[in-house]
Amino acid sequence: MLVLLSRQALLFFYVILLAVIMLLHQALPLWYSAILLLLLLYRWPLQQSSSKVNKLKRINIIAALILLLLLISIRQSGVFHFMIQILLLSVTCRLVLIRQRHDSHQLLWVLYFLLACCFIFYQSILVSLLILALLLLTLYSHYQLYASKQHQLQLLQLGKAILITLPIWISLFLLFPRLQPLWRIPTAEAAVTGLADSLDPGSIENLVQSDKLAFRAIFSGSLPPRQQLYWRAKVYEDFDGRSWNVNQRFDRRQPGSRQSANPNIEQTVSYQIIAEVSNQRSLFALGMPVQYANSVRPASAYLVEARRPVSQRLSYQLVSELQAIPQDIALEQQLNSRTVSANPKTKVLAAELVANAGSTAGLIEQISEMFRQQPYFYSLNPPRLGDNSIDAFLFDSRTGFCSHYASATAVLLREAGVPARVVGGYQGGVWHEEQQYLEVRQREAHAWVEYYANNGWQRFDPTAVIAPERVLDGLDAALSADEQNQLQASWRRFSAFNYINQQLLHLDYYWSVWVLGFDESQQLNLWQQLKAAGKLLALLGSLLVAALLLWWFLRLQRQPPKFAAPVLLIRRYFGKVLVNKPAGQHFSQFIAELKTHNAANTTLLGKIDSLYQRAVYADDQQALLLLEQHLKQNAKTLAKLNWPEKQASAR
Repeated sequence: MLVLLSRQALLFFYVILLAVIMLLHQALPLWYSAILLLLLLYRWPLQQSSSKVNKLKRINIIAALILLLLLISIRQSGVFHFMIQILLLSVTCRLVLIRQRHDSHQLLWVLYFLLACCFIFYQSILVSLLILALLLLTLYSHYQLYASKQHQLQLLQLGKAILITLPIWISLFLLFPRLQPLWRIPTAEAAVTGLADSLDPGSIENLVQSDKLAFRAIFSGSLPPRQQLYWRAKVYEDFDGRSWNVNQRFDRRQPGSRQSANPNIEQTVSYQIIAEVSNQRSLFALGMPVQYANSVRPASAYLVEARRPVSQRLSYQLVSELQAIPQDIALEQQLNSRTVSANPKTKVLAAELVANAGSTAGLIEQISEMFRQQPYFYSLNPPRLGDNSIDAFLFDSRTGFCSHYASATAVLLREAGVPARVVGGYQGGVWHEEQQYLEVRQREAHAWVEYYANNGWQRFDPTAVIAPERVLDGLDAALSADEQNQLQASWRRFSAFNYINQQLLHLDYYWSVWVLGFDESQQLNLWQQLKAAGKLLALLGSLLVAALLLWWFLRLQRQPPKFAAPVLLIRRYFGKVLVNKPAGQHFSQFIAELKTHNAANTTLLGKIDSLYQRAVYADDQQALLLLEQHLKQNAKTLAKLNWPEKQASAR
């Protein structure tokens, strides 16, 4: 017999699919998401058609057209995203046509797979809990569709099973070897967040208006001074007169350790970075990295990069020396001494400055004095600049953000014959004392200068000259009240929301460190600690006990009940007077005898006896349900049934 799909099950499927579409929006073009939603809305008018064949034809034609559009755009979306799009299309078409219960088999299993795919795009604890809730809703829908109607979901037994399997699951998570994936997901062309490979006037000020998290840092020792927290991410060496770009020189260095010529233990810092998704390889490091984790590798200009674009939250360990950056390749000075014909006024100014400076240090001091004494201003909203942007900034607007000052300083140094380049990254961060980690957001994005002197690339931050509070106290301290309001979202002006949001971020941090950050190296350390402490046998014993408890629980579940369901009901509600029933007496005889002592309840007892006989000897499930209902409704009356004390004592 065909069973129609219930409205509740259909509603659950709609909720789950809509949530999956929202979660997987990164893999879906906007037009495709809109088409899926329109298809779901199309279900109602489609149901008005009387012919099932016509419905199927219409949906097949629509699906074929959508598939053709997806094939045309596959080069933009990527193979993996294309696979997800095909699965979503199949689920949506199935949900539009589904009417009967047996049609939901494929729908359920594809939903399970799509929910698992959501973990590829998200690692935060809140989204993970949302995905888990959707998975539980899918499991509940599965149960409601195919479980026997006579058996209700036993939450107590389910809770016991979860408690029994929880220690086994935790032990497997901690001790089971981390296996490398058998296949890798192709990288799709996705939007890049964070610093780009090109830097022009306006790049940094646009980025700092985002309050998104860039990364977190955990230090093995004490926190370095804020003036040392310059997180290098990009080095810009190519200048075209307006914009700076990353030079695509090839770095032949192999992954491993780099050693400095004059190591200084006091200037060495060990730390862990938890980087957020950026869909690019560039990572963050202080000073000169000398030791690397396996998940990262050294890049040109003593930067650090991931082995593949960061499409998931990434944790890595570094050891850095907070000193000048050594020369990386022989042509590095020549590469960073190139000038262009643009900005003629800046070239003249550089000649004047170098004439008054006796050394590179003197030239840096001359530039600092110029920014300090002349009317230059630090602003989040500088005026737009023309083609000769450096001339326009230095001689006309004199108002800019960190990228304006860094770019102008690097050009002045190059025109004066000093190799210089612009470095993009992040400066500072918010330190959380109780949780012991540094939180760095996109709003901490910064640009500064590195110039070559004394056999190394020295850091010079012109922003620290024009607005020292930016480096010492953070970006907000260097901005006006209006500019601070511009950066602050309206909901952040409420202290309660800020507090809740910060607590959620702390929770997400612990999730990242303890769960997402638990990799092969930490697992190996755990094994070594267990072996050294002699706790491995105790842990295995605990696993054995847990396995035995699980076996006992499953064996107990397979055993048939000692009494039939009708007998259990009678024992529950007649327990007070049932002790007076002789062992060999038939239940109907006992009821007849009970009627003689409770004349007011004769009809009730007769009805119970009739339903009991049908449920026990005719295996009538409807009678069993009516018996249970009858007993529940008259529980108080049954509890007051009389039995003569003398007769009871005689028995």
